Formats: sequence, C-alpha cells, structure tokens
Amino acid sequence: MIDYKEISDGDAWEAFAHDYLLALGLVVDVPPGRGPDGGRDILVKETLKGKLASQSFTWLVSCKHYATSGKAVGTEHETNITDRLSQHKADGFIGFYSTVASAALIERLKDLRDQGKIAEFKIYDGSHIESGFHDVGLTGVLLKHLPTSHTALRPIHPLLGKYLPLECEICGTDLLKRSVGGENLGVMVFGQKAHNRVESLHFVCRGECDQQMSHRVRAQGLTDGWNDISDFCNPLIYLRHLITYVNETRKDPERYSEAAHRRMLDLFLAVSQRTLRQTNAEDRQAYFDADMIARMGI
Repeated sequence: MIDYKEISDGDAWEAFAHDYLLALGLVVDVPPGRGPDGGRDILVKETLKGKLASQSFTWLVSCKHYATSGKAVGTEHETNITDRLSQHKADGFIGFYSTVASAALIERLKDLRDQGKIAEFKIYDGSHIESGFHDVGLTGVLLKHLPTSHTALRPIHPLLGKYLPLECEICGTDLLKRSVGGENLGVMVFGQKAHNRVESLHFVCRGECDQQMSHRVRAQGLTDGWNDISDFCNPLIYLRHLITYVNETRKDPERYSEAAHRRMLDLFLAVSQRTLRQTNAEDRQAYFDADMIARMGI
C-alpha cells in the first residue's frame, strides 16, 4: 500500500530514513548531508541495557532508493562495509532500502557477522518499513514524506497523544493494530435481555474467539448478536453509528446497561484512531483547554 516512488530522489530518501529511525527511538548522531561521506549516509545510536550495565551501540545506516527501477540492492552497491564501519567507529550496519536486499548481500552480511567483523546488521526493506507504519508513533513520518500513501493506508494515530488499544477479550490480540494490515478488525458481540436492552458488549476476533464469546453470552441467559467492527473504520459509517447511538440513548436511556455503555464509548474512542484525521499540537491544546473550562463550569 506504500508507493515509495513518492519520494523523489536519494536525498529525500535519506531525510525520510532520518525521520523514520528517529521516530523508532534511535538517536541520530550524524544526520544525512551532501558531499563526500565515506560511504556513510547516517549514523544512529541506541543504548543496549543489560542486567548490570548499559552500553552505547552505533549503527551505520546506508540508504539506497531504487523504487523507480525496482532493482534489488546487491553486493555491488554495498562495498567495503567493514572499512566504512571502522572509519566511522560504528558497531553495526543498517541497510535502509526502498526495494529489497539481494540474497547475496544478506549472505555477505551474515558472513561478516559470523566472522565477528561486524557486531550485527539489520535490513529495513520496503516491506519492513511499511510494517512499521502499522504501529503508532510513525504516522507523522508517513504523512510528511508519503502523503498519498498515508491517505491510502490510514494508519493509527493516537488522537490524544496516548494510544488506546482494542483487545480481543478471548485471545488478547490488538484488533486495531491488526486492521491496518488489511485484516478484519473483528466483531462486537452483544448480549441482550428482553425488550432489546443491551446488557453487555464484547470485542473479539472473528471465528473461534467470537464463537466462544457468543457461547458465554448465551450461558448468561442473554440473546447474542454481533456487528462487524471494521465498518467503524469507514468515516461515514462511523458517523452513522455514532449518531444512531446518541439517538437510541436519548430515546430510551435504559437501552444500554452502564457496563455496555462504557464499552460502547471504548469502541468509539479506540476506532477513532483509525477513522478520524490525525490531530496536531494545536488541536490537542484546544481540546485540553475546552475540557478544563468544562470542568470549571465556566
């Protein structure tokens, strides 16, 4: 779902790599820059923590952007790896590629690691980079460098600055994160008493998990039903469900139990991270200001 051809050239790809690795929590020691670089594009550091001590680990990041041609990055493109690490006093090697690394290059890096000539290596190819956008914290990088792909992917973005998971009540899978990869978000199983009063709401994976939950609901003497949570990821359907819920509770305040009501709010809040637009610092500050005013009763 990511089209790396949106990034125009090698310089822009290095800038993207810089922001991506920074968002992962690595410290950028030497940022990308023009001119001779001795085979180095970026140097990043992280702290490796042991039980008794910690140590700094430096990665040399080599950026290759071949999305237009689609060719793999091979040994002919990554030469003198150990010399480059030695020159820049780096411990490990990261290949940050818009396509893939060739089998020969992977084998070469494995040999260097097994021989103790490099401490470790990591390849961020196009597929691996895309999988990172399924997690929270990287949506800003995607929007900045790949805006068209951002629209297509619609990644998770924590609206209030803190991610709210939506976990399956049977197996614990985070349904919301799984949905970004194109998998079904899951189902909402609800238990009803007479007169359609909703007593309980549960969020589970489709299949075995929702069957188990339906059995539990029926064992409590309730009638079970379900809705597809993936529908809530469509902004128009999300809005329709929200308006319907408000109208239902206004017409009949007893339609949902207190527990069911709270779970419905959990659903709207969690799925909003996939459905609504990404917020910025000004949005969040305005929200907190309005919330404070409301609490003060002004």
